[in-house]
Amino acid sequence: MITLPISRIRRTGSALAVVLILTAAVGLIAASLLKSTLTEVNVNDHYMARIKAKAAAESAIEYGASELSYRFENQTSVGANELKPGNNPLSLPASVTSFFASSDINSAKMSINGGTVPPGEWKYFDPNDPSNEFDPMRGRLAFVREIELFGKGVANTGRGDEITAYAMETFQVRDAPLFANAIFYNSDLEVNPGVDMDIYGPVHTNGTLYVGANSTADLKFHDKVTSCDEFIHGEIRSIHLGDGSNVFFPSSKNPETLRTMRPSGGVLDSSDKDWAEDASERWNGYVQNGDMGVGKQNVVAFDDYEQDNFYTSGVETNNSGYAIIEPLLPHGHADRKGLDLRPQKMAAKAGLLLRVETTPGSSPGDDDYLVVKGYKYKRVNASDPLSELDLDANGDPTLVEVDLPDDIIGNPNDSFTSIEDEGIEYYDLHEERTYYYGSWHSSYEVRGGLYDHRENLGINTLAIDIGQLKKYIDNKDNSSSGFDGTYDVDDDWNGIVYVEFPTSGVAGGSGVFSHGSSSGQNKYGIVPGAFNDAALMVIDAKEIPDPSGMKEKGFTLATNAPMYTVGSFNADGHTHSTDARFPDDADEKPASLMADTITVLSDNWRYNREHSYKDGRSNVQSYRPASSFVEISAALVSGTPNTVPVGASYGDSSRPLSLGVVNLPRFLESWTNRRVTIRGSLVSLYESEIRPRGAPTNFNDFYLPPIRDWGFSELFATGNYPPGTPLIRTYRRLMFEEIDKTTYNSAIVSLSK
Repeated sequence: MITLPISRIRRTGSALAVVLILTAAVGLIAASLLKSTLTEVNVNDHYMARIKAKAAAESAIEYGASELSYRFENQTSVGANELKPGNNPLSLPASVTSFFASSDINSAKMSINGGTVPPGEWKYFDPNDPSNEFDPMRGRLAFVREIELFGKGVANTGRGDEITAYAMETFQVRDAPLFANAIFYNSDLEVNPGVDMDIYGPVHTNGTLYVGANSTADLKFHDKVTSCDEFIHGEIRSIHLGDGSNVFFPSSKNPETLRTMRPSGGVLDSSDKDWAEDASERWNGYVQNGDMGVGKQNVVAFDDYEQDNFYTSGVETNNSGYAIIEPLLPHGHADRKGLDLRPQKMAAKAGLLLRVETTPGSSPGDDDYLVVKGYKYKRVNASDPLSELDLDANGDPTLVEVDLPDDIIGNPNDSFTSIEDEGIEYYDLHEERTYYYGSWHSSYEVRGGLYDHRENLGINTLAIDIGQLKKYIDNKDNSSSGFDGTYDVDDDWNGIVYVEFPTSGVAGGSGVFSHGSSSGQNKYGIVPGAFNDAALMVIDAKEIPDPSGMKEKGFTLATNAPMYTVGSFNADGHTHSTDARFPDDADEKPASLMADTITVLSDNWRYNREHSYKDGRSNVQSYRPASSFVEISAALVSGTPNTVPVGASYGDSSRPLSLGVVNLPRFLESWTNRRVTIRGSLVSLYESEIRPRGAPTNFNDFYLPPIRDWGFSELFATGNYPPGTPLIRTYRRLMFEEIDKTTYNSAIVSLSK
C-alpha cells in the first residue's frame, strides 16, 4: 500500500480543480465556437441560396431573351403591348421544371416579364467608337428598340427558407431591314429633280451619292443622308444642275433648320480636302460618307452588288440582289442559289403563289395558251403559314394546288376596274386608215395590253385585282364561291403573294414551263425570264387584304416580271397635308411591291392606254394626261439601270440615263401640275434584268414628270414592316442588374396597366 503525504493530497486536489475549471472553460469556448460556426453556416447557406436565386433570376431573363428573339425572327412586327399580361406575354418553357429538379431552385416560383415594345429610334453605330468594335451593326444605321426584361428567381436554404432575387436587363433589337430608309440604293444614287422635291426619312446608298437640282427647283432632305463612297454635287453626266444653293440638308431633326450645301467659296462635297470635318460641322452628323466610316448594308445571305465598268469590254456586274424576286429553282439547276439564300426569296416566303402556265394541248397563239394557276406550299406546321417549308430529299418544296376564284387574276376590262376573263391580255395595236386630201393616212390605237415608250415595246398584261383578292381573303371564303375547300386563310395566308412568270418558252405536258438558264448578263446566275414582253398590272388596289386574327398585318406583292400600277395603292387617293409620311387613317397597314421594274400609271389610264403608242411631247400632253392625284402607301423595290458616264468606252450610248431615284418608279404619262405621293420606302436593290436599258436623253417625249412627294412611312419609322420584309437584324443584351423587390413589383404593376 502506498500512502501520500497530506500536503501532496492537497496539491493533487488543487490540480484536479484546475483541470475541472479548465475543462469547463474549454467547454464554454467550444460551445461558443459551435454556436458561432452554426451561425456562419446559416449565413453561408443564405448567401449561397441568394447566389442561386440570383442565378435563377438571370436564367429566367435568358429564357425570356431567347423567346423574344424567336418572336422577332418569326414575326415581321411585334406590337407595342404584345408582352403585357392578357395579350401574349413571355413565359418559361416546361423544361425549366426538369432542368432545376435536383437543385435548390424553386422553378415553380420563377417568372419572366417583358416590358412595352417601344416605337424605337434610328441610331448610327459609329465605327470609331471602341464599344462598337465587334458590333455587326458597326458603321450602319439601324432602327433600335430597347425592351426591359424582368426576372424573378427563388432558391431554398438547407433549413427550407426561401430566398428571392430580382433582376432586370435591357434587350436591344437592332433592325436594318430592306425598308430601313426612305431611299436605299445598292448602286450609285442620283437625286436630280427638275421640280421641287422633299425627301423625308433616312437616305442611304452603298455607292456614290450624286445630288443636284434644276436651278428653278429646290431639293430638300429632312433626315440623315449616308453613302459608302463619294458624296458629289452634280451628275454622272455633264448636265447643269444649278450652283448648289437650292440643295438643302438638315442640321438636326427639325426640318426648319435646313442649311444650304453652299458654304462661302463654293459647293461642299467630298472632293473638298477638309470634307469630313466641314461636313460634320455644317450638318452635325446628318451627312456622312465612307470617309466617316459608313459601311455597306447588305440583306442577309446576299453578296455585295458589283457594278459593270463602262471602260472595259468585260462584264463585271454581280447582280446578286435580283435573286430576291427570282423564282425558286429546282434541284440540279445550274443557277440554283444556296440554302442560306433560298429562304430569303419572296417566292419561298409566299403564302399564295400564282404561276403562269399553259393549257395542256394548246399551242402558242391560242387564246387559252397562257393561264394562271394558284398554289400554296406544304409547311412543317400545316396550321402556321410562317413556318418553314416542308422540303423533300432534294431540298425542293411541295406545291399544293389552290382553286382560284375567276375574278382575282387575268385579263382586265377596258376600265381597269375588274377581271374580264382568264389568261393574259395580248398587246393589240389597231390601225385605222383614213382617206383624205387624196391619200390614205394611218392612225394607231392600242386596244389590248399597252405600249411602253420607254422600252419602245408592246406589252402583254396580266392583271391582278387586289380589291377582289381582299374580298375573298378577308371573308375567308373557302366555299364554292371562293377557294372551294383548297385554301384556309387562317392556316395558309401570311400576307405575301408571288406571281411567277415563265423563265423559258419550253412548256411540259402538264402545262408547267421549264426553268430557263442564266442569260449571261451578270455573274450571279440570274434567270430573268423569256417572256420579256409580259408584265403584271395591279388594279383596284386602294385597299389591301386584311383578314382578322393574323400574326402578320399588311400585304406584299412580288413578281419576277415588270409591274404597272393603275391608280392609288393601299391609300384612298385623297390628298392631305402629311401624305408623304403619315397614314390616311389608323387602319392603314404596311405594304410593299417588288418587281423587275415598276411603272406608275394614273386613274386616267383607262383612256390613256388607247394612245400609249403616240410619241412626242405634244402628243403626250394632249393624249396621255394624268388627270388624278395618285397616292401609294408601300415600299417599292425595283430594278434600275446605271447611267453611262460621258466618255465611257462601252454601254448603250443611245439610252444612257438612269434618271435616278426621281424615276425609280417609272412614268408614261403627262403629269404636269399633278402630284404623286409615295409613302413608304424606295429601294433599288438590283439592276433590272428584263428591262436593263436606260432611258434616252429625249425622255420627255414619252412622259412629263409629276410633282414628287416622296416620304418615309410612319409605319416603317415605328418598326411596322410589310410581311416578308428582308431584315438585317441583330440583338444585344445591355445593363443587367439585380434590383430590389419594390422596384420589381412596381415594374410588374406598370406592365398590367
